[in-house]
Amino acid sequence: MIEANFKKNPFWSILCLLCGLGLIGIFVFAHCKDNEGTIGDLIIGVAWGALICLFSVLNLFYNFRAYLHIEDKHIKGKYHYFGKINCSISDIDFALGRNGSLIIQLKNGKCYTIMGINNAWELGSFIRRNMPFDVTKEPSEFIEELNQLKSVRKKYLIYTCSGLVLMFVNIFVTVFLTGGRDLNKFGKTDWTIMAIMGVVELVTIIVMFWFAQKTGKNNTPIEKLKYNISRTVIETTPLLPGNMLKVYTDEDYMERLTLFGFPNEDSVYYSVERIDSNYSLEKIFTSEIYEDAEHIPDGLEWLIDITEKVLH
Repeated sequence: MIEANFKKNPFWSILCLLCGLGLIGIFVFAHCKDNEGTIGDLIIGVAWGALICLFSVLNLFYNFRAYLHIEDKHIKGKYHYFGKINCSISDIDFALGRNGSLIIQLKNGKCYTIMGINNAWELGSFIRRNMPFDVTKEPSEFIEELNQLKSVRKKYLIYTCSGLVLMFVNIFVTVFLTGGRDLNKFGKTDWTIMAIMGVVELVTIIVMFWFAQKTGKNNTPIEKLKYNISRTVIETTPLLPGNMLKVYTDEDYMERLTLFGFPNEDSVYYSVERIDSNYSLEKIFTSEIYEDAEHIPDGLEWLIDITEKVLH
């Protein structure tokens, strides 16, 4: 069984909670002692303290009693506030662990994003090692899909950046049209301009975040296609000539190590191929000859044995 190690450090959340409560207490005490204090000052102070307390509590209970374990090729867990996952590894289409987040995409299209995990990479690697993978397309077909997705993401990213620039342009235009006057000197026309430009700014922000969300949604499909391409290339490209004994690959299916032997001898050597920028396997290294496989430096235990897959 393998379990997720969720990040747990409540110190700062508790400290911020105490600060928020302290801020509320200070404003209440000051209002009681200061006869000149207004109810508005009290409301503002208490509101800020309550807001700090709210965010502190939300952060404190984020992933509270969270768990995720993988046993007998089955995943079960509880995460964030109300998130739950209960599925078989055979139902998984893709998994990725990166930057403290574990992304699990099922074959039915449902996607789980579980954040705040220290060993996210280890979990993603374990799932990919055990999930089914069948070669359904040629690498060229996957590459075409990948290029299309990258093109769409680039377009959405341009729109997002354009929206960000437009936000500042709207502000400068508003200042220019109102003559840069203070709010207390605004006339009816100035307030009309402010209202119109405020609506424009709000619409700009909404559209910008919409495009930003569309940009982010393409990240996982792109990573999945990259994985599909590299794994397909690793498992289907013809082997280098020689007396092949075993074939291995790394966790990300970016390199292929082929172990060769000699007839009637225990001596071995290996060659390493790496996927280049065009998603083709390129030979990058050939080792010296070793007495046997056990004498290879660093060993081969950490690699994935794909001999049967390649031969099949």
